[in-house]
Amino acid sequence: MPESATVVLRVAIVGSGGMAVARAERIAARSDIDLVAIAGRNPETRAALAARFGVEHSEDWEATVARADVDAVIVTTHPDTHAPMGAAALAAGKHLFSESPLALAPLDAGRLLSLADQRNLVIRVGHTSPLRPGPRLVREQVAALGGALHDDLVIHFPYDLRAGRDAGFDQRISGHPLVYAILLGYPAIYGRGPITHIAAAATMEPDGHVFDRAVAVVTLRFQDGGLATITYRRGFDGDSESGRTVICRQGVVDFNEAADHIGVRGADGARMLLIPDGDPWNDELSEFVAAIREGRPMSVSAQEAARVVDIIDAARRAADAGSALA
Repeated sequence: MPESATVVLRVAIVGSGGMAVARAERIAARSDIDLVAIAGRNPETRAALAARFGVEHSEDWEATVARADVDAVIVTTHPDTHAPMGAAALAAGKHLFSESPLALAPLDAGRLLSLADQRNLVIRVGHTSPLRPGPRLVREQVAALGGALHDDLVIHFPYDLRAGRDAGFDQRISGHPLVYAILLGYPAIYGRGPITHIAAAATMEPDGHVFDRAVAVVTLRFQDGGLATITYRRGFDGDSESGRTVICRQGVVDFNEAADHIGVRGADGARMLLIPDGDPWNDELSEFVAAIREGRPMSVSAQEAARVVDIIDAARRAADAGSALA
């Protein structure tokens, strides 16, 4: 394990899809992290990614995470594999960077935290949204306007029509649609404090493990009396876009995912604020390295990542029960 800022953190990536590419690109531009190996089940994408960055590759992910020349493992696979792969990495004494969610069940998330604690290892989960410039600016303006009374967040991808097999439309691989409602709606939850009630509902067509379209809605009440509503739509055509309106105690903040600014309305009138540039993907890596080397806190701790899994589970239970849960 690295013991000083002069030692490069050696990492292996498990997975060879889009998330793996995004992580590998950032690593290649850094001097404090070195990519040494890639594991993946797709021989073509795995070989192409390994060739691009000049590293070894293998189908055997278990052997890859156990390599002696690996200090940390980055898991970029589908959600159903995060818990077992993360557990194997931690058991091998490697720090863990996992794409979200940490796990699909609270029990599995708890086991990962216990493993990391026993071995004094760092877990970072790829909840990029708190570091994105847009949501960060929204958060700052909401605080300046006295805090949120109601955060209404809509997630809709008009280009996301299903074409053949897609892991995102198979609950056995990616989890229930409520998983993504919470993960993508996390900006409405982050930093809001304890949740006192959750109500949730979801519909899928057709109704089963594999669906063509889905809608999931989650309503949260926080201890401070504020509310948040998250609506997630997948598999529908149309012109609507993802966006967010936050009604604050002293004004309103509007955010459209496709815009380069946010709108703010307060006692001093209305104005537009440009969203600054930023690379949250790289910022996450910086936090991960600093946590390993110096013990610095991360914007999303392992405990907070496990709390997100708890929220997902509570939303599932609320949807199944047809009522709110405390």
